[in-house]
Amino acid sequence: MGNAIERLADSKFMKNLQKMSMKLTKNEIFATISSGMGATMGLIMIGAVIQVICALGSLIFKWDTSSPSYAAFYMPYKLTMGLLGFFMCFSMAYNYAKRKKRNPMQAGFTAIVCYILVVSPVVSASVDGGATFFDALNLGNLGTGGMFVALIIGLCSVAISEFAIRHNWLIKLPDVVPEGIANSFNAIIPTGINIVVWYGLSILIAAISQGSLTLASLITKLLGIPIGYLTSAPGMFIIIILCQFFWFFGIHGTGVIFNAILIPYVTAYSTNSALAAAGQPLQWSPLFIFGALSIMGGTGNTLPLCVMGLKSKSKRISAVSKAALGPGIFNINEPAIFGFPIMYNSLMLIPFILCPLVVAALMLIAYSLGLMAYPQVLIMTTLPVVFSTFMSSLDWRNCVFAILMFPVCYLVYLPFFKVYEKQCIEQEAAEEAAQ
Repeated sequence: MGNAIERLADSKFMKNLQKMSMKLTKNEIFATISSGMGATMGLIMIGAVIQVICALGSLIFKWDTSSPSYAAFYMPYKLTMGLLGFFMCFSMAYNYAKRKKRNPMQAGFTAIVCYILVVSPVVSASVDGGATFFDALNLGNLGTGGMFVALIIGLCSVAISEFAIRHNWLIKLPDVVPEGIANSFNAIIPTGINIVVWYGLSILIAAISQGSLTLASLITKLLGIPIGYLTSAPGMFIIIILCQFFWFFGIHGTGVIFNAILIPYVTAYSTNSALAAAGQPLQWSPLFIFGALSIMGGTGNTLPLCVMGLKSKSKRISAVSKAALGPGIFNINEPAIFGFPIMYNSLMLIPFILCPLVVAALMLIAYSLGLMAYPQVLIMTTLPVVFSTFMSSLDWRNCVFAILMFPVCYLVYLPFFKVYEKQCIEQEAAEEAAQ
């Protein structure tokens, strides 16, 4: 099997896959999605902190969720996570226009105007007392539920503006006109075309479907078909295998694969956070199994591997383990992947894939039996093991599960580690003898 994997690693297919991965990471669209999502991380973390404080306050101090003080303190969450689609649309357009060397602010404003027209057009609304407002926005449509649409409008609105600019569809002003005013006039036609395209499509689809569909709901339905298969329970196991397999060949599997499930992943967490705030039962999503990848020391759960390597008789393994232990505690495992190495190591590939699959299976059973709480806090940063599990669920049972996964992962890695350690010791002895 080892020879077969080595041949696959050196095959033309894998070399082309690596080249494709490099091109993908440098691609304008892929890079824009990554940087655009990254720009919203601050908002996500602020929302997460507010949610944790509110949840702990309700759990420990019996803070009444219907009280004015709770509602006031929870408001920043509603204006961060609750408007995440709105902010993401601006961020995507801003970053994409910047790459195109166009006016990023103008692109961002154009995108969010189109986004609002498509997802949450202005409507009339009544309030207590009978008063009616004719210029109201439904903020509930601008959150995580509209992230698919935000992504598409953010990117495509810039592409439409770029098309108009390249074809010189601009209002030209004399050179004596200040640059700021000239730029504003230059944006009139591209912005107008975007509004006509997006709002026109929205009206047309609503008319054809007799009001049963909007452009936003149509986009969500169409994209939801392949995503639905991908984010099912069997699909999550396939995703885990792909993540690990890509890492083995030097491709950042988590980064590549996670982008495919990013929006439904965020949506699943934000849905539960809203339910928790309302005091309602949380919902299950197969996407929660994705946490099995890095519950104990980064992708592949390599912290037990680092621990068992601390007392290894192999100088190489011992040195790598000491260097990788600290980062591993914080779920950062690149030192282990590249140091042992696990990458291109056909022997260590087996436990590297097997370990998160075993954890995922046990996690699925635990969720099914009610032994674990469903996650509700979206944590998009590296935190220490166990602590990160608690922060996402705010439940001690999940911490117990994470702790129990250490011996499980240890046992999965152990037999393969022993064989690899023996190989390293023999190799080191041969090198010392040759000197």
